[in-house]
Amino acid sequence: METTRKVQQTGGSTFIVSLPSKWARENGLKRGSELILEEEDGNILIRGRSAEHKEVVKTINIEDEVKDRNLLQRTMTSFYISNFETLIIRTKGHMKPDLREEIRRFSKVVMGVEIFEESANSIVLQNVLDSATFPLNNSVRRMSLNVETMLADVIEGIRKKDLELLESIEKRDDDVDRYQWYIYREVLKGGQGDASSTFSLILSRILERIADHAVNLSKIWSDAAGSVEEGTEGITGFLGTAQTMYREAITAFYSRTYANLNSIINRKDDVIRLRSELLKDRSIKDIYTKAATLEEISRIGLYATDIAELAMDLILSEQDAIKI
Repeated sequence: METTRKVQQTGGSTFIVSLPSKWARENGLKRGSELILEEEDGNILIRGRSAEHKEVVKTINIEDEVKDRNLLQRTMTSFYISNFETLIIRTKGHMKPDLREEIRRFSKVVMGVEIFEESANSIVLQNVLDSATFPLNNSVRRMSLNVETMLADVIEGIRKKDLELLESIEKRDDDVDRYQWYIYREVLKGGQGDASSTFSLILSRILERIADHAVNLSKIWSDAAGSVEEGTEGITGFLGTAQTMYREAITAFYSRTYANLNSIINRKDDVIRLRSELLKDRSIKDIYTKAATLEEISRIGLYATDIAELAMDLILSEQDAIKI
């Protein structure tokens, strides 16, 4: 229903707007009834106190044995992004211990979900995180910091042939995924009325891709640490360049700094040139390791320029005019 009302003024400072009679009747309003006014992005949302919150309940009914556990994880993740408050996973017969463990693992991977109740054939999960206490911007910043740390540790792991450090990067990718799913959920439900939330969502996707490339690099060099003795300086130098581009682009995104963005975007050609030069470098004899590594690093560098372009789009969306 859409209608218009004229604003009236009484007493010099009080503004009055009449409510549609049909809406008032449907919500049981009478003289003296209280209404709740919520302000969001300059708009006022009016609702009656009698309006009951409808809990978002999702259910997964497992008919047979789950052969593809990834399907179960993806299904639970999709329901999480759709912002369930209660998720019921139910089996036909007794739930097997390994299936229970899969569900417990999911509750630990995503943010704010806990096991509320268990029975012989079901587990009930509840989302207990109040998004008001964890703003969208905070989750994006933590996500980007995790990614930068992962890149720094890949460089250190390659330099020192530190297998333990390289292996730890894959585990930290779970944290990046956790933040991204939370960001998806918050933007989808519109619970945090930040006009830049769409840009945060796009950024989170880019950050997740960069983290994946960091994991790929850690795997490549975990396998190659014993066989590659020379040429790592060029590799780590190239990755250091990509990391610097990433850091500058992220800083510009958060600080809304327009001046340096074009220079970062224009470094796409530098990324391609460095990759070509290092492909010709014969100091690394392992062709597969060299080619695979350079592909992953070049993707990171190009994603950094994507962040710079996204930052420019964000900054200009908030401006009416700008000097160039």
